[in-house]
Amino acid sequence: MEAMGVETTGLRRRVGLGEAQEAPPPQASAPREEAAPAAVSPISVAAEMPSFWKAPLEYLFGSNPPPELLAATLHEDLTREYGAQCPAFEHLSFREAANLAKTTGKFLLAYLHSEVHEDTPTFCKNALCTDEMLAFCLEHDNMVLWAGSVLQAEGYSVSLTLGAASFPFVSLLISTARGLNVVEKIQGHVTKEQLTARLANAILRNQHHLQASRAQEQFRTEAQILREQQDREYQESLEADRQKAEEVERRRAEEERQRAEEEARIEAALVAEEQLRAQKEAERQARAQTIQTKRDALANGPTARGKDTCLLRFQLHNGTRLERLFYASDSFQAVRNFVDVSLFEKEMPIVNYELATNYPRKVWGPDDVESTLLDAGLAPQALLYVQDLDS
Repeated sequence: MEAMGVETTGLRRRVGLGEAQEAPPPQASAPREEAAPAAVSPISVAAEMPSFWKAPLEYLFGSNPPPELLAATLHEDLTREYGAQCPAFEHLSFREAANLAKTTGKFLLAYLHSEVHEDTPTFCKNALCTDEMLAFCLEHDNMVLWAGSVLQAEGYSVSLTLGAASFPFVSLLISTARGLNVVEKIQGHVTKEQLTARLANAILRNQHHLQASRAQEQFRTEAQILREQQDREYQESLEADRQKAEEVERRRAEEERQRAEEEARIEAALVAEEQLRAQKEAERQARAQTIQTKRDALANGPTARGKDTCLLRFQLHNGTRLERLFYASDSFQAVRNFVDVSLFEKEMPIVNYELATNYPRKVWGPDDVESTLLDAGLAPQALLYVQDLDS
């Protein structure tokens, strides 16, 4: 088995049925199921990607949508391309699917889809998306199914973690006390009979591991619930004792000062509310006037692209995209005027922000308003990220 920690566990390897197995030392001839797996350097599936990978991956894959959306899109594409026999892959991230398999005591079946590999269409049509595979998945309801594309950042990262050497790639994993373990790898094109047979053998071979993991998870959950219940009862007992000791004194003091405090509170609240209302109204009017001034300054912008124009696209933290055509000679003040007006119109409370390109990374802060788009190297077009400095 290959152990892959969902948190911080190591990677181990047990050769699956039908895979090439390295020759063991002459003195080590124990059965495969009883052999102690070799420990390898710890790998964390949930760990943040090393910084030296970020720029190349963002250059290759761009700004990725949420993993759940990618999983749902891939499932829809497979169903549309190869029919309703496609297995019911979960619309989750890999980490969420692994946690679901762990908490429900099930195997995790992971399929890595390579759109550019020549064997992928044949494998999907004749093995993965077939009546036999669908019936196999329905029969073995002790599996959580997940699929990811290696052309997306998460699928690519999972392929590195699972050690995918060729495609198509299917892996069966199980959660144990040491982490998430690989119990079967199926690489390259196989028939539907070979696919279901190898998965069935792997499930049968590791059923006892699944039962042990399920029992351990249940024990851990019950123990945690019991500890929480005991802690809650203990705290409730302490609180009851404290309240009894303080109740007489508190009640007398409370009655004496309650009336005076209530009157003072109401009066202070009315004054504060009126002041806050006046302040917000003044700020709103001032901001609206400022925005109108900036909107007026943008009125004479270019209407069609030309050699002296610059098309800027903007990406906000919540996925919102903006776009506008500027003159290449416009300064960053004009750019910030457009962003300020757009944020105001969309009622987004972002005031202090900077503009940045992704690759190569350049940043223009609130005070960088004199440089022109041509001098900044953004013409004839560029993508700028609006980064909230107050978040």
